[in-house]
Amino acid sequence: MRPGLPSVAFCRALVAEFLATGLYVFFGVGSALSWPSALPSVLQVAITFNLATAVAVQVTWKSSGAHVNPAVTLAFLVGAHISLPRALAYVVAQLAGATAGAAVLYGVTPGDVRDSLGVNAVSPGTSGASRTNLEMERGHPIPRLSPPPTSRTNLEMGRGRIRVV
Repeated sequence: MRPGLPSVAFCRALVAEFLATGLYVFFGVGSALSWPSALPSVLQVAITFNLATAVAVQVTWKSSGAHVNPAVTLAFLVGAHISLPRALAYVVAQLAGATAGAAVLYGVTPGDVRDSLGVNAVSPGTSGASRTNLEMERGHPIPRLSPPPTSRTNLEMGRGRIRVV
């Protein structure tokens, strides 16, 4: 191998991350689309995302470490398990794979279904104040003081005096 060229194993790892992230986005986001015949349930979407994750991890485990997600790659970088150049290359491959997966999904989905492409949104009739409140609570849960747990189960689970509601 000539100096400066990446190894075959490194290129294989980048292709694996690209394909795994693309398939994850394709199947995960595809499961959340609003089809006119029937809306998917939360359980169906969750099962699809989990199966897509399991398949992506199983397929890429040996070649790339099965990061599949830039957050996982960042965790490996912070934990000093991979180098900065490898982490940057993985993130670029993952972002490109996610974009390709979304583009393929957009291309194969009928126009009347792909309008939002699975994006979560607030109902059109919701007021501005309610929308703001929903976004604030969804993004920043407010810890509220609650009385100490009384049941033995709560005590065994280690729940304290503050809970997020």
